[in-house]
Amino acid sequence: MPATMKGLTQFIVDLRNSKDAEEEHKRINLEINNVRSKFTSSLNSYQKKKYLCKLMYIYLLGYTDEVQFGLKKAFDLIASSDYGEKQVGYLSVSILYSRSNTSLKAHLEDLLELIGPHLLSDLKSNSDDVNCLAIQFIASNFNVCPQDSTVHNSAMDELEDPSSQWQELVRLLYQHCVSPTTKAFTRRKAVITFYVLSKLFPSMILSNDRWIPRLLALVDDKETSVVLSVIPLVKLLVDLKPKYAKSLLPSIANRLHSILVEENCPEDYYYYDVPAPWLVVKLFQLVEHFFILGENSDNPVIIVGSIDNQTLSKLRQAVSRSIKNASRPVKGPPSRNSQSSILFQAVSLAVFLDASVEAIEGAICALVQLLTSPETNNRYLVLDALMKLSVRASTTGPFQDHLEKIFRSLYDKDISVRKKSADLLFTVCDEKTYTQIISRLLEYLPLAESSLKADISVKIAVLAEKFATDSIWYISTMLRLLSIGGRSVRTTSSNGVNSSGEVWERIVQIIVNNEDLQKKACKLIINLLRKEEGLPADSLIRVAALVLGDYGSLAAEEDQANQFSIFSQFRLLYEAYFKAQVSTRPLLLTTFIKILVRFPDENYVPDILDLFEAECLSLDLEIQTRAHEYLKLGSLTVNGTQEEKRFSQSVIKSLPPFDVKSNSLMNHLRSLQVIRNGRSRSTVNVSKVPRPKGQNQNLGNPSDFDSDLSDAEENPDESGGDPFGDRPTSSVTKLSPNWYSGYHRMLHYDAGIFYEDQLIKITYRLTKRAAKILYQFTIINNAAKTANTDITALTVLDLKNPGRQENPSYFVKLNKVPDSTVGVKTAMEIEATIRHVVEDSESPVISLSYRCGGSFTTLHLRIPVVLLKTLSTTELSLEEFKKRWFQIGEALGSQAGEKRGVVRTNHKYISSNVSRTLQRLGFAVVHCTPDNTSADILVMAAGILHTTSSNYGVLLSMRSLEADGRSFDLTIRCTGGGVPEVIYSSLEEVFDNRS
Repeated sequence: MPATMKGLTQFIVDLRNSKDAEEEHKRINLEINNVRSKFTSSLNSYQKKKYLCKLMYIYLLGYTDEVQFGLKKAFDLIASSDYGEKQVGYLSVSILYSRSNTSLKAHLEDLLELIGPHLLSDLKSNSDDVNCLAIQFIASNFNVCPQDSTVHNSAMDELEDPSSQWQELVRLLYQHCVSPTTKAFTRRKAVITFYVLSKLFPSMILSNDRWIPRLLALVDDKETSVVLSVIPLVKLLVDLKPKYAKSLLPSIANRLHSILVEENCPEDYYYYDVPAPWLVVKLFQLVEHFFILGENSDNPVIIVGSIDNQTLSKLRQAVSRSIKNASRPVKGPPSRNSQSSILFQAVSLAVFLDASVEAIEGAICALVQLLTSPETNNRYLVLDALMKLSVRASTTGPFQDHLEKIFRSLYDKDISVRKKSADLLFTVCDEKTYTQIISRLLEYLPLAESSLKADISVKIAVLAEKFATDSIWYISTMLRLLSIGGRSVRTTSSNGVNSSGEVWERIVQIIVNNEDLQKKACKLIINLLRKEEGLPADSLIRVAALVLGDYGSLAAEEDQANQFSIFSQFRLLYEAYFKAQVSTRPLLLTTFIKILVRFPDENYVPDILDLFEAECLSLDLEIQTRAHEYLKLGSLTVNGTQEEKRFSQSVIKSLPPFDVKSNSLMNHLRSLQVIRNGRSRSTVNVSKVPRPKGQNQNLGNPSDFDSDLSDAEENPDESGGDPFGDRPTSSVTKLSPNWYSGYHRMLHYDAGIFYEDQLIKITYRLTKRAAKILYQFTIINNAAKTANTDITALTVLDLKNPGRQENPSYFVKLNKVPDSTVGVKTAMEIEATIRHVVEDSESPVISLSYRCGGSFTTLHLRIPVVLLKTLSTTELSLEEFKKRWFQIGEALGSQAGEKRGVVRTNHKYISSNVSRTLQRLGFAVVHCTPDNTSADILVMAAGILHTTSSNYGVLLSMRSLEADGRSFDLTIRCTGGGVPEVIYSSLEEVFDNRS
C-alpha cells in the first residue's frame, strides 16, 4: 500500500479550497457519483483502496447516508487475501457501519452476523498480521463505552445463551491469549480484546472454569508488554471470582520486587531512567484493588495476616524502594511525573500492608516535599495521597510536624487543591491538634469561596463536637462559627442542602440536651449579640431565639449587674427581630410569647403585644398565623382570669430533649466517611466534657448523653459505613466431605493425617509456643503411586477467618506457600496467633485447588485454631489445686468463673485414659484415681492458657457418673470470665470422638 494516494490527496485539497458549503457539497456529490460508477467497473487493488478511502473521508465530513453503498465493497476487501486490501476493508467497515436507532444488543448482533465469518476465518489464519487485523476490529467495534454501560447491563445480559458465533469468537481469542506459539505482540492484542468480550459475556467466562487460571497465569508471562495488557483482564476476572486474588499475589510481588528492588527491567521499558513506570503503577493498583475488594463486607478477600511472609516482604520492599526513589534527582518533568505517579500509588498501597511507623513517616515526608510542586495536578494528588495515608494509618501523629504546609494549601490558587486540603485537615485532626486546626479553619472561613464555605462550616462543627473537652470552648467556638458563617455562608450548599441551618440546629440540640451547657450558652449568646456590629448573623439569631426563650432566666438568676436580665435579653432580641430574615422571625415570635407568659407583669409586655398586633397584617402566612395566635394567648395572660392564665401557661412549653439517633451533619461528609472507614468514622465526642458531680447524668434526655452524641459509633450503618446500601451478606463456605475426621484428629493430637483421598494426602504437625501455634503441613501426591501423575496448579485460594474482622480474636497467616506442581510432596506452613478468647466456631477454613489427571478439585477444610491449643502445663500440688479452686469460686462466682456439665463419650474411659488424654492436650494432672479401684473415676488437672493480651489459669475436675465410664461430670474453673465455656466446649468435642 503506497504511503500516499495522489487522487485522495488532491480530493482533500479541493474540498479545503472550497469557497463555501455549497461548492463543497457539489464537489462531494460529484465524487460520490464518480466512485459509484467506478465500483461498477473492474478496479485494481490500488483503486479499490483509494475510492474507499475517499468515501471514509466524506463520511467523516458528515455525509453519512450518501456513502453507505461503499459497505459492500468494504466487505469484499475484507474477504481478500491481500493484506493491504483487508486492512482498508476492516477500517472501512469500522467507520461506515454506524449504529442506527437500534439497541446496543441488536447493533452488535447485526454486525457479528455480517462480519462474523470473516473474523473467524482471519483468527484461524497462520499469519499473525491477519490475526491482528481481526483482533483489532473486535476490540474497536465490540467495546462498550462507559456511557453505554447501563445499556450493556440491560441489553447484553439478555444473551444468556450466546450464539455459536459468539462462543467460537471467544474461544479463538482465548487460544490466542494462552497459546505458547503466538507471538507476544499478537497475544497482548488478544488479551485486550478478550477483556472487551469478557465485559459483554461474563457468564461465558465463568462457565469455563478451566480458562480462568490459565488467563491469570499471564501475569507471570516473561513478556512485559503482555503483563501490562493483561492487568485489566485480571482485575475483571478477580471481580468475577474473588477467590483467585490471593493466589496472584506471589507472582505480582515477584515482578514488582524484580523491577524495583533488583532493577531487572528490559531496556525498552525504561522511561527517563525510571523502570517500567506504567507497569509498576498498574500492578500497585491491582494489589490495592485486591485489598479493597470486599473490604466493606464481613469477609474481605485479602487481609495482611493471610499473606505469606515471603510475598508480604517483597511487597513491602517494593513499596519502600518506590518511596525512597522519589527523593532521587530528576531529569526533567517527565522523570518527575513518573516518579511521582509511582510514589502516589506506593503510598496508597503501603497503608494496606501494615507499614511501620518509620515507613509511614518517610512516605509523609516524601509527599509533603511535593506540595511545593508548580503543577496543580501534583499538588492535588499529594493531598489525596496524604489523606488516604492518614485514614489508613494507625495514628495521625506524623502529620503534626507538617500542618503548617497543609495550612498553606488552603490558600492555593486552585479551588480543587483548597478543598482537598480542607478534607485532609479534617482527616488528620486528633485530640492534640483539634484546637489549632479548628482555629485556622475559622480564620480561613471568611476568605473561602461560597462553594467551600458550607463544607468547611460543617467540618468545623463536627470536629468541635468530636474532640471538645471543655464546654465553654465548645460553645464559644460554635457560636463564633455561627457569627462568621452566618455572614459568609449561604443558607444552602451547592447540592441544595441547608448546611448552615443544620449547623445551628445541631448546636441547639446539644444545648437543649445538656443542662450544664444551658446557662453558659445563654451568657455567651447575650455577649455575642451585644458585640455584633451591623447585621447579626441570622443563624446566631435563631440559636439565640430558641436558647434564650427557654433558658434565658438561668442567666438572669444570679445577675447582680443586670447584664443578663430578662429585659436586656428582650431588647437584644427585639432589635434583632427587624434585622432578621423573614424565615427567622417566627422563631423570635415564639420566644416573645414565652417571655410574656413567664413574666406577664414586666414593662415591656405592651411592646410584645403591639408587635403581635402589627404582624397580624404580615404578608407572610407563617408570621401572620403565629402573631394572631400569640396575640390571643398574650391577651389572656395579661387580662384574663386565673383559669385563662393557667390555660396560656399550659399551651406554652419549653423545648423537649431531642431524641437524636444520628448527627445530620454527617450527611455532608459522606464521601469523607467512606475514605475514613479504614481507621475510624467521623463521630462526635462532646461526652468528654466534664460534668459537675452530683448532676443528673441523664441530662433530661430519654437517651443518655453518650448515645446522643456518639450515635455514629453506635450506628455505623447510619454514619456512612455502607453509603451505597449494597453491602453483601457474609457467605458460609461449604466444607468438603470427610473434613471432620481430620479436624477432630488435629484437635486431639499434635501430629497425624489431616485429609486423604485417592489423589492427595495432607499430614500435619503442630508446634506450640505460648499464644502462637505453628501448623506444618506436608502435601503428598497419592496419584504418583497409582497413576504416575503429578498434581499441578496447586493453589491456596483462601485462608478465611469467619470471625469478626475488626479486632479479631486471632491472626492466621500463610508462612510458606506450597509448590504449584507436586511430584512427590511439598510443604505448607501456617501460623496462628491467639489474641483473645477464641470461640470454637471461629476456626479458619483453608481452600485449596489442584489439578490431577485432567480433573479439577477444590478442598475446603477447617483448621482447629482454638484456645485449648495454647494450653501449657503448670505444676500444682493437690492442696494448692483445692486452694485455687475455691479462690476462683469466691472471686468470680459460679456464673463467670465456672462451667459445669455432663460429657458423654461413645466408648468406655478408665482413669488412665482420661489422664493421658488431658496430658496430651497440655494439662498437668494433679490427681487421678487408680484404674483397679471400684470407686468413681476422678481426675483433677491444671494448666495455663496463653493469649497475646492475657494468660489464664484453668482448673479441671472430671468425675464419672456411671460405672461404664461413658458419662462424666466435667467442671472447668478459670481466672478469666467467659473462658470456662470455651474450654468446656472444646473438651466436650474431644471426648465425644464422633469422627
